[in-house]
Amino acid sequence: MFRTAALAGLMALALGPAPNQSRRISLEAADCSRINMMFGDYEVARAVQHGTVPVSAGTLELRPEFNGGVKIERGSGNAYDITACIGAGGRTLAEAQAAVDNVKLVIDGSRVHLTGTADSTSRIHSWSVQLIVTAPDGAHIDAETTNGPISVSGVSGTLALRASNGPIAMEDVNGDVRARASNGPITVEGSRGRFDIETANGPIDVRLDGRRWDGRLDARAANGPLTVSVPADYQSGVEISSAYHSPWSCRVAACQSGTKDWDERSRSLRIGGDPIAVRLSTVNGPVTVRER
Repeated sequence: MFRTAALAGLMALALGPAPNQSRRISLEAADCSRINMMFGDYEVARAVQHGTVPVSAGTLELRPEFNGGVKIERGSGNAYDITACIGAGGRTLAEAQAAVDNVKLVIDGSRVHLTGTADSTSRIHSWSVQLIVTAPDGAHIDAETTNGPISVSGVSGTLALRASNGPIAMEDVNGDVRARASNGPITVEGSRGRFDIETANGPIDVRLDGRRWDGRLDARAANGPLTVSVPADYQSGVEISSAYHSPWSCRVAACQSGTKDWDERSRSLRIGGDPIAVRLSTVNGPVTVRER
């Protein structure tokens, strides 16, 4: 049985190329040493594999499998660079290394996934894989994780993000974004883009930058808290709403000067000017509004 480990980045160890792959896998890689991994007192083995996918191949599909995470960063050129940071913990280093050697990065057209992650024995106490992807402007990416995080930073393009039992974090992202998290939080920090965000049994944290939102941001939390950080001089229209029974904590001056609509079914607060560019809501969760 596996025990789910917190995902982190890894130091590089060589791993031989996998056979029968549609696209060549090499040993060059992004800096996996930024990510640290430990499995209690068990021995840890690590490896790195690397590949590329041309933008012309179509939407990049990232499937790091169970216990896998995805980190997407801004890149350049005409291709996506993909690095798989792989690690496993065992009672002996040999057991851990055997598990790591069994994992292969597979690039089939524009679909990126891994094989061998389900073939470890009970002697392997935990394992994890993180995909680090650099994406040029205009990227088209579809990423899905189970028990692992998704993070996106500085990327511009069309993104579809889904996480089950893991967080999604986006910073300075621009473009068309659809993000769904089940049993995990979503965090957005920025000032632009067209976002459609939803959580089930997880919180949403929105941190607004600058003085206005360029585009549209819609975020909905079901059975989770909503936290909004707003600059004091924010000009874009922001509407925050909840069920009537949701507790509110409002720590900005706009909470006094904004337009409130409180009835027996719902509560809402509107701040800033017209039109509404940021629309946030929660059902069965508390609301916190604070100054950034």
